[in-house]
Order: sequence, then structure tokens, then C-alpha cells
Amino acid sequence: MSAEIGELRDSARKVLGGLGVPADGEKIWRHIIELGWLTVSVPEELGGLGQSLAGACALYRELGGSLAAAPFLPAMLAIDALCHGRLGSWVERLAAGDYISAPLAESELSAAANRLTGLASAVPDADKAGHVVLCASEGDCVALVPLGSPGVEIQRRATWDTTRRLFDIRLDGVELGDSLVLARGATAQALCRHLSTHLDFALAADSVGGAIALLDRTVEYLLTRRQFGRPLAMFQALKHRCADLKALTCAAAALLDDSLGRLDAVDDTDAALLGLQAKSFATSAYARVAEEALQLHGGIGMTAEYSCHLFLKRALLNAQLGQSNDLCDLEIAADALRPCDD
Repeated sequence: MSAEIGELRDSARKVLGGLGVPADGEKIWRHIIELGWLTVSVPEELGGLGQSLAGACALYRELGGSLAAAPFLPAMLAIDALCHGRLGSWVERLAAGDYISAPLAESELSAAANRLTGLASAVPDADKAGHVVLCASEGDCVALVPLGSPGVEIQRRATWDTTRRLFDIRLDGVELGDSLVLARGATAQALCRHLSTHLDFALAADSVGGAIALLDRTVEYLLTRRQFGRPLAMFQALKHRCADLKALTCAAAALLDDSLGRLDAVDDTDAALLGLQAKSFATSAYARVAEEALQLHGGIGMTAEYSCHLFLKRALLNAQLGQSNDLCDLEIAADALRPCDD
């Protein structure tokens, strides 16, 4: 990790530390805009900080640890798409607070005769966005779609995870203005892969941050909760369980950091595989930590209003966003079984 990214993460931790768990979305969003976090991965020539995906993941990790409800991830995906598309001049507008969303799940969209039809799933805070970045399912078109266009229908999706507000967007022959098409053909396919990789790493970082924060809260609880006249943390069986969870979270964080460090030295295909590996392992580790934390907290952990439940619900949703972990594991296995070139 570079010194700049380390300082960025420390700064974010201080800001988020006083906002509670879950951190209020409106308050977090104001801090995000004021502190310029949306430009962390924007190239310097476009007025950004130039810290690449690793810088963004440092913020995803800290926001995940606070269960922040602000739509930072979709906004970052949209900015990434604009930087790689033809609308880099829009970045300044977004950094100033204009919100553009993007789906966090695979969508079923077809682009024909310059019109977009289908369903975009799990679009955060779509009711507050002016536009949404959408990729056609075949990857032959990436476009910026105004949500006020004729043929666009927005519907709230009820989810178990209350820290995110997700919407489904149905499109019925929505006309794509040439000025808002970011890429077509092979360029669009490459951009779709890039955004998918960004999403995988973001979910991995969010999961690592959430798992570490929840484990820290659980250990703190065990140190203060007393039973049979002594703290729960003194019971050897509970110590061993926490030690196993610590090793798991450290492994997930190490894999994420190592994968991010290798991105500059690999092509798009290998970058996508690194993202799938980091996402699958980190989200699985997060779910394991959340399930164990519920038990380690005892009766209070089973209370729906307690923070353990919020972490668990977010962990389970993270595993399903992007590609589900089952599909991730199939792609990882297929690559491992592919014959090596002589």
C-alpha cells in the first residue's frame, strides 16, 4: 500500500468513526462530496487524485466497516465508466454532487436499433439519480440513460439488507442519444469487463471492511460481557473461534491487497479473474464471520435491531451482487483446469 492510500484510509476512518453503525447515508454523502472521495481513482489529467482502483478500495473498505448507506459504489462505477468512455468532462459535475447510478447485479438488456430494452437490477438510490450507466447484456453497448426518458419505469426492490436502497429499472425501447453512448462494439465489451472487475473488487473491499469491523466489535463484547463471574473472552473455546475468524479475515484482506497490487501487470482477462477470486473469498469470509458473531453475542445477537444482524444481511447480499459466488467459483475452477501453454 502506498503512503498516499494509507493516509486516505486513516482519514476516512477518522471521519467515519464518529458517525455510528450503520452510518447515516445523507451525512456520509455530504462528507464524500466535501472531501472529494469520488475523484480518488480519477486520472490526474481529468482532475482526480489518480490513486486507481486501490485507492477506491481503501474507501470501500472503511465504508463497509461502517455499513455506510451512501451510494458511493454506484457513483464510483458511473465515474469510472465516464472516464473510460467519451464523457470524461462529466466527472467534475459528479464530483460536485450530481448523482449517476449503476446496477450492482447482472442485468438483462438488449440494444437494437439504437434502443435499449430489458431489466436493470439492483440499482442503488435510483429515485435520486438523474442518469444510470447501463451495459447491454451482449456487451455491445454502454450508455448513459436519463431516468426521466419515456419508457423508463423505476420500482423499489424490497431487500433484507436495510443498509442499501435498491431499485429495478425496466426499459421499454428507450432511445439512446448518440451523445450519451459511452462505447460500442469491442470497446464496449472491454468497458463492461472493466466495470465488472471494478464491482468485484469493490464488493471484496466492502466485505473485508465489514468482516474486520464486526470481528473487532465481537471481541470487544466478549471482553466486557461476564458469565460465571468472568469475561466471556476468558473461555478457551471462544478464544479459538475468534482466532480462527481473525485468520480468515486476515487472509481475505491479504488476498485483496495482493490482487490489487498485481492489476497493473496483467491483462483484462487476468484482472477479471483476480477480481472474481477476491470477491468470492472475501464475501464468503464475511458471511462466516457474521454468522459466528451472531452466536458469539448470545441472546442479544439474535435481536433483529442489533448491529450483528445488519452486518449479516449485508454480508449475504454482497455474496449475491455482481456474479453470485457459485458462478464466480465455477469460473475460477474453469481457469484452474485450463491447460497451460507450453
